[in-house]
This record gives sequence, C-alpha cells and structure tokens, in this order.
Amino acid sequence: MISGDTPRAYLLKEATASELAAAVNAVAQGLVVFDPAIAALISNRPHEAPLLLEGANLSDREIEVLRHVAAGLPNKGIARELSISEHTVKFHVGTILGKLGAASRTEAVTLAVRGGILPL
Repeated sequence: MISGDTPRAYLLKEATASELAAAVNAVAQGLVVFDPAIAALISNRPHEAPLLLEGANLSDREIEVLRHVAAGLPNKGIARELSISEHTVKFHVGTILGKLGAASRTEAVTLAVRGGILPL
C-alpha cells in the first residue's frame, strides 16, 4: 500500500490461498474486497452478507456498457453513445448478464452495485 492510499482489500488471516488469489484478481479489476465478516460489520447489516462477484471480471468495455444500462439507455442509445452497433451492444449485454449470473438488465445493475462494480 502506498502511503495515503485507501486499502482495496481486507481478508482475515485465516483466508485460504484461493481466497487470497481471488481477492488479488478482484483488486486488479478495480474492485474492493472485504472478508464477509468484516463487510457485515462495516455495513452494520450483519444479517445481509455482501455480494462477492467471483469470476465476474467484466472488461472495461462491458463496464462502460453496464454504466449506460444503469442510466436507463436502450441498446440503440448505448450503441449511439459508444459508436458501436446495436448487435455489439446486445452481445456485451448478454455477456454481462452471463458473467454476473443475472436474469435481466435491472438485476445486472443491482448486482454490479452491490458487488462494487458500479458506484451508487
């Protein structure tokens, strides 16, 4: 950690090697990672476990598309904003839904916010 930087991950010393590896990968993708017990304490909602989006690993372009989805734009509007085809937008949206395990655009945005991929 560089002096003055905010920590991007906090794991307990009992973390397994695979948990550590997943945390490193998530931080490299720009996510913030907390052990579920620590996250529950921080959120003051111990009954609600934080969402861990292991394997989500959205590309920069997918996150950009997801931001536009979160803003309520239809595929045509996203295509226009990003100067790509509607077919490409549909492909990205489908990939995002698959990576997040979401059944709809709304669920994808909700999961992305809860998982720290998109800010509130």
